[in-house]
Amino acid sequence: MKEKNVKKCYSCNTNMQYAEKVPFRIKGTPGFWKLIVGEWAELGEEMLYLDVYVCPKCGEIRLFADEKAKKSLLKLTPKAFLKNCVACGKAIPIASEKCPYCGREQK
Repeated sequence: MKEKNVKKCYSCNTNMQYAEKVPFRIKGTPGFWKLIVGEWAELGEEMLYLDVYVCPKCGEIRLFADEKAKKSLLKLTPKAFLKNCVACGKAIPIASEKCPYCGREQK
C-alpha cells in the first residue's frame, strides 16, 4: 500500500492506510432505459475517482475526493444540501466539518 496524507480512523484513532484510487460511475441513464437503449445509455456517464483509506485495526473504510472529484460532486449536489464556508464563502456540502477549498473548520 502506498502512503498518502495521514488520515485518522474515526472509530479507533489509528492511522489509516491508503489502499487505492477507485473509479465510480456517475450520471448516465439508469435502470430500465439502459435495457432499451443499451450502450447508448452510457454516453452521459462520467468516472469519479476517489481515494480509499482503510484502518488496519478496525477495518473502517473512508473515501476521499481529490480537487477534480470535489468539483464534480458539488455540481451534482442539490442546492438544499449546500451551505457557504464561513471563511471563503464557497458552496460546500452542509455536513462538511472542514471546507474542501480552504480547510477552515465549520461551525
